[in-house]
Amino acid sequence: MYKYIFILIFIFPIVVFSQTAEDYLQLGLAKIAEGNYKSAIVEFSKSLKINPNLGDAYIHRGNSKRELGDFRGAITDFNHALNINPNAAETYNCRGEIYNILGHYQDAISDFNQTIHINKKHATAYYNRGNSHQATGSYRAAIKDYLKALAINTSYPEAYFELGNVYYVQGKYQEAITNFDSAISLKSDFSKVYIARGVAKIKTGEHDDGCNDLTKAQELGDKGVHAMIQLYCEK
Repeated sequence: MYKYIFILIFIFPIVVFSQTAEDYLQLGLAKIAEGNYKSAIVEFSKSLKINPNLGDAYIHRGNSKRELGDFRGAITDFNHALNINPNAAETYNCRGEIYNILGHYQDAISDFNQTIHINKKHATAYYNRGNSHQATGSYRAAIKDYLKALAINTSYPEAYFELGNVYYVQGKYQEAITNFDSAISLKSDFSKVYIARGVAKIKTGEHDDGCNDLTKAQELGDKGVHAMIQLYCEK
């Protein structure tokens, strides 16, 4: 009798406290919610040790590594996830974003192409591909992608901002201002847009309005704009 009780005492805690791969996955997601990416990676790694074919764990670990600046590690995890599920549009998009950060624009475009092939309504993939095209000077292709992103999602301030930037670098300041206006109407605290619109207005002779935009960006906490205010407005 006592022998069996003794055995149960040692076995029961193991049963109660044993963790599944899904348990560790959820713990990792909780750590991400806290902004604790290092601990999240630890939990996702535990999950994958139990189940090496849990694609979501690779994806979330990859995104956590991205947040910590481990871009190569993130790509490796996204590669594993795609080996498990080669039809995951969002995983291609995530990997493409890393390639954009690294300046590997053709690899990025290839991933965004694949994302869009799988999901033609993926507005973020069009936006990201637009960024790749803009970075390589393919402005016509960039404009086309930003417009496509906005056709899918009309409430996309970042797409309006980047579309405005493309028009700006081509010297089309009024078109740029129009898109900056749209971005600000959707996101009133978007300090970078106030800076871009301010400079564009100054270029078109709207000096006072342009300086007001630069001042607004400074009020929103953009410290880098101070030098521009000195250059354009304090004369």
